Amino acid sequence: MNCAECRELLVAYFEGLLDESQERAVEEHLKDCEACRAELKELQTLRQSLVRSARATAETDLEERVMNRIIQEQSERLQSAQRATAGLRIRRLIMKSSIAKIAVAAAIVVVAVAAWSLWTGTQPAVALADVLARVEQVQAFAYKITMHVKGQMQDSKSLNTNMEGSALIANGYGMRMDMSMTDPNTGMEMDQQMYMLPERNMMMVVMPKMKKYMRMELDDSMFEKMRKQNNDPRIMIRQVLNCQYQDLGKSVVDGVEVEGFQTTDPKYAGSTLGDVDVKIWVDAKTGLPVRMDMKIKVNEQMEMEGVIRDFQWDVPVSAAEFEPNLPQDYTAGPGDGIKVPAMTEETAIEGLRRYAAFTGEYPESLNMMTLMQKMKDITSSQTPEAQKLREAMEQAKTDDEKAKVILEPMMSIQMLGGFHAKLVQENQEPAYYGKVVKPGDETLVLLRWKTAENEYRVIFGDLHATTVDADALATLEAALPK
Repeated sequence: MNCAECRELLVAYFEGLLDESQERAVEEHLKDCEACRAELKELQTLRQSLVRSARATAETDLEERVMNRIIQEQSERLQSAQRATAGLRIRRLIMKSSIAKIAVAAAIVVVAVAAWSLWTGTQPAVALADVLARVEQVQAFAYKITMHVKGQMQDSKSLNTNMEGSALIANGYGMRMDMSMTDPNTGMEMDQQMYMLPERNMMMVVMPKMKKYMRMELDDSMFEKMRKQNNDPRIMIRQVLNCQYQDLGKSVVDGVEVEGFQTTDPKYAGSTLGDVDVKIWVDAKTGLPVRMDMKIKVNEQMEMEGVIRDFQWDVPVSAAEFEPNLPQDYTAGPGDGIKVPAMTEETAIEGLRRYAAFTGEYPESLNMMTLMQKMKDITSSQTPEAQKLREAMEQAKTDDEKAKVILEPMMSIQMLGGFHAKLVQENQEPAYYGKVVKPGDETLVLLRWKTAENEYRVIFGDLHATTVDADALATLEAALPK
């Protein structure tokens, strides 16, 4: 079932009017389609709002006289072209449903108090869920991107990097991004080509000036994560839909009349730390993005600001454009051939174990950038594990060999940060207590997250894990040091 077919059946689905096979097909589609889930939620929200307004007038004889207007206003409120063209079918479904009749009556009360303007005058002509649906129908598209990263590293070194590039994304072929980076302080330049190859579940990075390449094997979840990190607009729109966001109304961007959407929800960046400001500007006529602006404060010292622009939709592509070019004099970099593990509870526990073994404590925060800045602690610590790592690095003969020694523990700790970010983005209510919990604390909660209604998964200070209910969790968290 595709999105268009699903939307045709959404009203009947939540009213319980589908047969068993249709209901099962809709549910299977909803599991994987965030855009359709958002539209279903809008339908449910509208019905609940109407029901609360005037349940007592459910059987009034005014129903028939206002039915056509109700359908029209509902379509505008739900912001969906598909539903607007299906008015007659919605009318039949409404009249079959007793609950929907209450909603119709409630709408009559809304009219009586002159509230129609709330439905027709304040909503954008473009719905963000529809934008995602349109973008996902495009087979291939291209855009340009600029990024500026600045801040202070933990070792007091300043970071100030400008990045410019272009991207090409095609269903079936994957993604190619060509980037050039310049440090304004030193003038140092670097370029790279990054390929996301779905048929091979592989990410490859080619660095022409260094004549090196690295291939990384990814599982499905990590492949999706890498897409997010590399600014796939489809992923960005899904992330905004999963956050609290607001409509910015109409404007003009690059000479195009647009509708704007903005989120400042920290959940967008997968962290409860830092400030986020993401804007999406959509062509009011085509419903396709024109420009995306991002400003993310990763922590107190680090800030990223970027623009995605010059979109081209439905561009012609060939398989050759997604095939990396590796001349014979190119050599493999230190990370070539690495298998990137999935972001799971097990890899998170391993990351915590590794960090504690190297430093003698747990990280204070699971923010990804903070974890990466803390990586220098691994080589300067006096723990036996850190000493072994330093000895292995001293025995390495080249910089590539040294990088390979430290890459594996770094990857493990990165997966820890990625797992926490995933929990935040998926609304699983994670809480982390690394500031007060020490390695070996078998009764103190180190990390917890919600897995179901009244059910939480808990990792303790000694890294054993269990599932508890809300009452048990409250007792455990009450015992944490203040």
